This record gives sequence, structure tokens and C-alpha cells, in this order.
Amino acid sequence: MKIAVMAALALAGAALAGIVAQAGGSKPATVRVTEREFKLTLSNANPPTGQTRFEIRNTGKLAHELAIAGKSVNARTKMIKPGKSAVLVVDLEQGRYSVWCPIPGHAAKGMKASITVDGPSQPGGGGGAGDATTAPGDTGTGPSIPGG
Repeated sequence: MKIAVMAALALAGAALAGIVAQAGGSKPATVRVTEREFKLTLSNANPPTGQTRFEIRNTGKLAHELAIAGKSVNARTKMIKPGKSAVLVVDLEQGRYSVWCPIPGHAAKGMKASITVDGPSQPGGGGGAGDATTAPGDTGTGPSIPGG
């Protein structure tokens, strides 16, 4: 009898853990960005709709920043010193976005790219209002799009 009760409790606990894990929502997509003179490399140029976490690493010898604009997103990081990293989290809707280093002259020298968001990676995983969320301490000031 004791074994049957323990087995039932273990089964119920496992089922509850599965429900809690699903209720937690999906993790944001991650795009790793490497910046150096004068190149910008993205790990994924086609993230799904929804919250996307840009993890930016400056492997160059000069300071850089990262800006993203398109649809209703207009966000940027603070200056990223050589060897340092930053994070920028934005809510992407379906469409095309420009990504670049907004330090004067850097985009013109090649530090620019674009991403295309085609749709959700899973049913029901659509985007939200498209507002940008910046890393702690970021001012969130809006950049201008190079070649705009």
C-alpha cells in the first residue's frame, strides 16, 4: 500500500512539474553579435518573432555600439569597450530590421547588417508591441538608420 501511494505521489509530482515548465513561457531567441574593425557578424539573421536577446561582444581594438531599427523597434547599446560585452533585448515583429554600429563612420566602413523576421518558431509564439527593452543602465536613445 505504501509503495502504491509513493508511486502515485511521484507520478503526480512529475505531471505537475511538466505543467509548471510549460507555464513558464518560451525563452527568448538569442542572436550572438561579434563586432570588430570594421565588421559585424550575426549568429542568426532570421530570428523568430517575439523577444530576442542580442548578446554583443566587441573583439576589436576600438569601442563600438550596436543599434537595431525597424518596425516599431529603435534601440541601441551604450558604448562597448574592446574585450567587453553587452546585451540588448528587443521584441521583434515580422519584417526587416537594420543592425549597425552607430559610431560615426563605422557603418560606412562595413559594420552593418540586416535581419529578417519571418514569423514565430512555434505556433502561438507571436510578437508583442515591438517596444525595445534595453540592457540595465542603457538610455534607450533612438539612433538614426545609416543610409536611411
